[in-house]
Amino acid sequence: MIEAGNNDLLVNLSWKNRCIKLLEQDEEKSCHAKDLKGKTNHLLKEKKELEDNLKLIEEEIKKALKQLKDIGNDVDAEKPLSSSLLKLYSLITKLTFDIENPANELKGYIAGNSLKTFQFDTDEHSQQFIIDSLWNLIETQLKPSSAKKHTVGDWLMNSLDCEQIKRRKLL
Repeated sequence: MIEAGNNDLLVNLSWKNRCIKLLEQDEEKSCHAKDLKGKTNHLLKEKKELEDNLKLIEEEIKKALKQLKDIGNDVDAEKPLSSSLLKLYSLITKLTFDIENPANELKGYIAGNSLKTFQFDTDEHSQQFIIDSLWNLIETQLKPSSAKKHTVGDWLMNSLDCEQIKRRKLL
């Protein structure tokens, strides 16, 4: 009987140890679950913040695109006016620019009393120098010659000559 009592005691101890181990494992899992729940909550908060930031950025992009579109519309609305002004300036000054040049080269001609070409390298010359030079060329080309006084008819014929030169150049 003593042996049977010892066996029962051993069985009870092993069950007790198993229960203790199971309780410890359950406690560990519970702690681990709490940690995971805390991390999950933190990640959910971070996700919400990122989504809010994304919405703000998308709104800013929409505003910027709208402003860009509005600016584009304003520029398009001004194009005919700019083109008309450019034609008017060209008729008044007899100054015509060659637009098929490198970006750093300003080239063209003035058709006044005679045809005078010009060419400036914008990297080498200042803007003020180029402007002054063009005004001097305009002045010398549009000055009436001392031998003959110009009339409105002469001016109109000269303007027509300029248009013919432009057309020949475009063809």
